[in-house]
Amino acid sequence: MTFITVELAKFNKQVAEIETDLEKLVYTMKTLHTTEPTQYPAFWNEEWLKRAIDELDTRKMSSEERAYFARVTAANAEAIKAEKQKIKEAIEQGEIAVKTEVIIKSLKHAKLTIEEIAEDSNVSVAFVLEIQRNLTQN
Repeated sequence: MTFITVELAKFNKQVAEIETDLEKLVYTMKTLHTTEPTQYPAFWNEEWLKRAIDELDTRKMSSEERAYFARVTAANAEAIKAEKQKIKEAIEQGEIAVKTEVIIKSLKHAKLTIEEIAEDSNVSVAFVLEIQRNLTQN
């Protein structure tokens, strides 16, 4: 499964600059709720976009449908937030693992002081000492 995140606030193309279907869709998502019927861009007449606009037009929804839509949207936002957190944690764990390996090699070579190893690895002295303790225990 692939998630694509689009930050609508960062999409700043004007109608004249829009070329691809993705750009058309992002523009539609960003501006649909603020556009007056007299200001519709020509590409909104494309069949696939007409269907998407009809699906997204919450003004046609009943209050129950709008509430359901809001719940689903909030749940999707939470799922995306959780996924971003998982990715961030995985990256941090990967960085820690790499730094740990570098520190272990430096400790085994015994050419640098603990402070030098910490500075070179951009970690605290306490972190290096913890790795050193683990090495001596094993």
